[in-house]
Amino acid sequence: VNILLFSLGTLLLYYGADFLITGSQKLASKFKISPIVVGITLVALGTSLPELIVSIIAILRDQPGIVVGNVVGSNITNIGLVLGITSLFSPIFFSFDKIRYDLYFLGFITFLPLIFIYLGDLVFWQGIFFFFLLLGYCWFLYNKDKELEEQKEIQNVSSPFPISLKIILGAVGLGFGAHYFVLGAQGIATSLNLPPIVIGMSIVALGTSLPELAASIVASKHNEKAFVIGNIIGSNIMNIIAVLGFTLMIRPISVEFSDVATQGMFMLILTMGLLILLKYKGGITKLPAGILIFI
Repeated sequence: VNILLFSLGTLLLYYGADFLITGSQKLASKFKISPIVVGITLVALGTSLPELIVSIIAILRDQPGIVVGNVVGSNITNIGLVLGITSLFSPIFFSFDKIRYDLYFLGFITFLPLIFIYLGDLVFWQGIFFFFLLLGYCWFLYNKDKELEEQKEIQNVSSPFPISLKIILGAVGLGFGAHYFVLGAQGIATSLNLPPIVIGMSIVALGTSLPELAASIVASKHNEKAFVIGNIIGSNIMNIIAVLGFTLMIRPISVEFSDVATQGMFMLILTMGLLILLKYKGGITKLPAGILIFI
């Protein structure tokens, strides 16, 4: 029963996110927003919604280990698995200058939760701090978009009603999907006598990263490299400042640093690796992609 609930939740998460992303992209295209900004905002927010909903439900069910494990595990999965697999199919090249501030910001906030955990529990004021970082980052993106080239002309989208309906259905699918997903994951964890933080960093992290993987592969096939890079960077940023931030505003999280030290190290290695590859290599070819997957 737990495996069935988990599988049903995964399917609903996947298709819910797919509906939400495609609908959001069509709405964004009407305003001619540049692809990298769409990737970092709408696509990243859409694909990070499973992490957010799963984390909120987990904290309300008093499973803080799943929350921390989900954020750390998802960020590892997004770079190692999602970007690795996508780049293996089709190498990704993108101008570092266009995203250098986003990458530096990602590097900075990747350290923050680990420092907070090392100093003690994760508490309410840190959630507020992450929330203000989110507002500041969104303001930065708004101003940044004015400096980027305008997105090439896109054909007029028909009536906005079916697009809005698609977005609503996507959000509902994500909500129910996350609910069944957490129920199944908790049941599996109990059956296997595994700590919630381990389940969060493995099964839950992999499952909630499925939308990122789907969105990135589809974007790569359509030669939309900006969507791929923006999706990964944006999703990892949102996982920390939005997912962890909002969750901490609901309830504090008590976690031992020793429980997340190894996984945190891998998250830092992959984040710094992404920054180095884009800064000095201008992209990710098949060999680095293979190394990312191996990590």
